[in-house]
Amino acid sequence: MSLQIETSMSATASFRERLDRLLASEPTRRMIDEAEVAGRFPRGIIELLGQEGIFAAKWQDRPVPALEHTLALSERFGRLGAGGIASGVTLHDSAIAMLRRFGRSERLREVADQAVAGKAVLCISATEAGAGSDMLGLASTAVREEGGFRLRGHKKMASPSPVADYIVLALRGTDESHAGRDDLALFLVPTSQLRVGKQFDTVGARSISTAPVFFDTWVPADMMIARPGTGLAVLSMALAQERFAVAAQIVGACHLALGVTVARMKRRKSFGATLFDHQALRLRVADLQARVDMMRLALNGLIADGAAFNVRSASAAKVTVVRLGCEVMSECMHIFGSAGVLESESPLGRWWRDVKMARIGGGTDEMLWEIVAAGLEPDFVNYDRLVDEWQPEQAFELQAVEQQAAEPQLG
Repeated sequence: MSLQIETSMSATASFRERLDRLLASEPTRRMIDEAEVAGRFPRGIIELLGQEGIFAAKWQDRPVPALEHTLALSERFGRLGAGGIASGVTLHDSAIAMLRRFGRSERLREVADQAVAGKAVLCISATEAGAGSDMLGLASTAVREEGGFRLRGHKKMASPSPVADYIVLALRGTDESHAGRDDLALFLVPTSQLRVGKQFDTVGARSISTAPVFFDTWVPADMMIARPGTGLAVLSMALAQERFAVAAQIVGACHLALGVTVARMKRRKSFGATLFDHQALRLRVADLQARVDMMRLALNGLIADGAAFNVRSASAAKVTVVRLGCEVMSECMHIFGSAGVLESESPLGRWWRDVKMARIGGGTDEMLWEIVAAGLEPDFVNYDRLVDEWQPEQAFELQAVEQQAAEPQLG
């Protein structure tokens, strides 16, 4: 094993230990529990991660983070059983990714440093009413005005905008060279210049604090992250980071749910035996645990082979893990029986709703499958070698040969 690999593994282990100590502390747990009850994203969690140097260790002076740190951070937040908070941390981190890699102005780099230090909370918003995942269907615009840009429009969902200091907005640019094509642009805007609406009462992940935002404001040119025509590529890069993080988060959430469910099975008795003694239940949980373990190994595989991490693989990871997560939570809630559907007796229902929300945020299943489908490659060589499909003309030729063979030969 090379010294470089040993050093990297040591740094990752140290990062995990620091993170575990922080998240296991009583003040942190209390902050997270209170935020879940209140249904509001705790700004203090970003401040705490910054003060304890978690973001700094993850980013250091790099334009892109170490994926092993992304995996550790997201999986451990998933194990907290607070899906909304985990997602809010992921969005903050994904916004840092945009600013670190593509922020060219001093102002953007300054905000990125503030976010890493936990002194500024960031969020990202692209979704508009009637557009959904269709980035080229956005109606909000950015128009050049007096050395800067006039931004007009609204965003239906922005998380966690009620507590954020800055928001990354995806807008239609006015660069005529991109008219009718990809004219998406990205801007960083202080939330003090926006009107944040009332927080939505979402089905799950309530503590992510999702609300609409409305704006008609001017920003200087140095707040533009991506000019018209490049915004979609930059957003796709950030989404790849977010989707990988969401996959890791759901793996952590599944680990928590399965562990709690096995404990329930070991203690709960039915028909004179523990639930764990019933083979049908035991093997059902074993199947789920095996698949979750394989997903964890797959995410580690993407880290080990850095060249394999891209928009397509991150999309595949997210859609596969989240769908598995929905199955895990549903089965665990089922095994809990009546306690699984009572909010006062177990958190299984809340966890199930949180994971369900993950099938929509960061890209729906269908959109992610389209990204995977775009990379599908046909194997014409083996198709032609192995497939001999029946054709009508072949049947006629065969019939003619058979008739000729059956005719009496003169001679």
